[in-house]
Amino acid sequence: MRLKFNNVKMPLIVIFLLIGIIISCKKGPKQIKLIGEVPIYLHPDEPEAVRTAVKDLQRDLESVLGKKSSIVEKMPESGSVIVVATGENYVGDKPAVSGWEAHQIYVDNNKVILNGADMRGTIYAVYTFSEEFLGVSPLWFWASEVPAQKDTIAISTDFEKIVSSPYIKYRAWFPNDRDLIIPWQWRSDENYEAFYETMLRLKLNTLEGGIADRESFKPPYPAGKEASIAQKRGLMVTGHHMLVFGSSFNDWGRYWQNARPDDIPELTLTDRQSLREFWGFHIELAKRNNLDPIWLVGFRGNRDIPFWEYFPDPPSDDPTRAKVIEEMVQIQIDLLKEKTKKEHPLMRLTLYNEMSRLVANGDFHIPKEDSLIHNFVAARRDHFPNEDLLTYPFKNELVGYYMNLQFTSSGSHLAQAEGPRKIEQNFRMVDSISGGNLIFSVMNAGNIREHVLGLSASADLMWNFKDFEVRTFLNNFSTMYYGEEFGKDIAQLYLDFFNSYWQQKKQDLAGFERQYLFHDLRYARAAEMLLTDLEAGTYRPNVLHGHKLDNPDKGSVGYFRVEPEDNDVKNQLEAMLKGTTASIAKLEIITSKADQIHPKLKTGQKFFNDNLRGQAYLMLHLNKMLNYLTKAYRATDNKQQRKDFLNKSINELEQAHQQLKNAEHDRFTGWYAHERVFGMEKIKKRLKDFEEKLNIN
Repeated sequence: MRLKFNNVKMPLIVIFLLIGIIISCKKGPKQIKLIGEVPIYLHPDEPEAVRTAVKDLQRDLESVLGKKSSIVEKMPESGSVIVVATGENYVGDKPAVSGWEAHQIYVDNNKVILNGADMRGTIYAVYTFSEEFLGVSPLWFWASEVPAQKDTIAISTDFEKIVSSPYIKYRAWFPNDRDLIIPWQWRSDENYEAFYETMLRLKLNTLEGGIADRESFKPPYPAGKEASIAQKRGLMVTGHHMLVFGSSFNDWGRYWQNARPDDIPELTLTDRQSLREFWGFHIELAKRNNLDPIWLVGFRGNRDIPFWEYFPDPPSDDPTRAKVIEEMVQIQIDLLKEKTKKEHPLMRLTLYNEMSRLVANGDFHIPKEDSLIHNFVAARRDHFPNEDLLTYPFKNELVGYYMNLQFTSSGSHLAQAEGPRKIEQNFRMVDSISGGNLIFSVMNAGNIREHVLGLSASADLMWNFKDFEVRTFLNNFSTMYYGEEFGKDIAQLYLDFFNSYWQQKKQDLAGFERQYLFHDLRYARAAEMLLTDLEAGTYRPNVLHGHKLDNPDKGSVGYFRVEPEDNDVKNQLEAMLKGTTASIAKLEIITSKADQIHPKLKTGQKFFNDNLRGQAYLMLHLNKMLNYLTKAYRATDNKQQRKDFLNKSINELEQAHQQLKNAEHDRFTGWYAHERVFGMEKIKKRLKDFEEKLNIN
């Protein structure tokens, strides 16, 4: 039997074959299935850092599939296998990926190939696979997340994901100001290493901090614990703005007690040979322990202060101070070249605080070194490019930028405030001003937990700089952690929350929106200023003037930056009332919407409360606390009214404190037990003590 199609005769069997092919095509591509114990092939030459990431993959596979997967060094002859391979340590049907930290995932017959062009590329491929197919998100630890268990993981045989090199080559975290996280970290090894794993899951590559601890000055001269874990995990290391080559003047005596116990030199500006020896030890320490450093050069005092506040007999004028720093930096560069035997070792000079001022004024001249990263810093107390960067005559220099999400003085400490938009705004401006030469980024968020959204956004931005868009990021983030149904609604709620902060001063940098914000620590310090006056029986309409941390010589100005005229009022008291009233109205809407969403979430309820709903409530109560306290301050002629406002202020502070307690659950129980920077208990006690002293007839 034959049928005609457009006058072409075809045998019936051919027609049936064609129909079969069509039906087969409609079924879609074949799949490889991972079930139960899945072997992970790891080449014997893979480094320790890759093996550490694979241990995390083993844990993730066991959490999802219920059985522990084994690591094998011989390719199985049959069955599905995950192949983890750096460079050309594997045989596949596709070429090895190339480029700095580039990586790929694809299926080759029964093999799932996780391949990186270099060590960190492979590590990123491992964590990307875990996210894509096991449902283990980068913030799983901080989100109190448990991945859903599955019987089978099915992967299409035509799956292919190739991730090219990042836009910003060096991407760092600086976990500084860790009042909350440090006591919590020491509870367990899991807690201690949590943020290292998170850094790599977010595809960061550099830890900023020190490289030594107490044991580093005795044979066999080990690196400090944090630097050692960074090395084990495959992270680069770099010192922060006062830790030259990762050293600290805190260790000056400790070093000499071990090096020359009978001849401990005084730490002075004139004894540069001793400084040279001290710095040289730390270079050798990094080399001895196979650390991968971006060498920090510079010269500051012990702690976060200029050198002239720490060393004896310092110069008193800026030009001479700058000359001393220039000389010290040149000593460090010459020493580094000698010790590393490299003409162009990778270095960075952080222009923090007083350094920013010295550069802006033309007093300090940055050395002309091809491998030196000019690391500019966001303005102190707020977050925007500073004058030194805005006026610097760039000529193709390597550029870095440091942004602090969490100040311990005036900043965002208990609640995130800057948000992805402001992070993007900063880095795009820096990259544009520097002519596209931004090569290094560092985000400071010491306690991490309150700021994981901003840290995630910054990591995404640094890798995908050209394509990053805030709303898209927030939509993806909210969908990942809270589910598809409410993802977009929660993304908008994040935007609303960031926009609820009081702008106490109008922008003065063209094109930079929401330049100044009243962060949570400013509420604490403003309350203290009001209380000090109340206790002294003083009344000042501009009560926030004269904060003790306003010191231009230290590069620190504008603690509160409450400008009455920018708020269309006559004084700071009126500005605080107007600003807090506006924020209260916004936050009441946000918390109401959050309350409606929260019980409906099928996933991410705890994280939603920790990262958004609870923080919105915290800021709502802090705004009300300061609003009522300001009203109490103004009630000079009515003691009963003052007492009533004080009681309301105390009540709001107690509710704010309760919000912190609500976020203490599971592994984060007791997270705020050591909170001292905001000082809620101390402020509450002062409020109660003053309220009790009011005598009302």
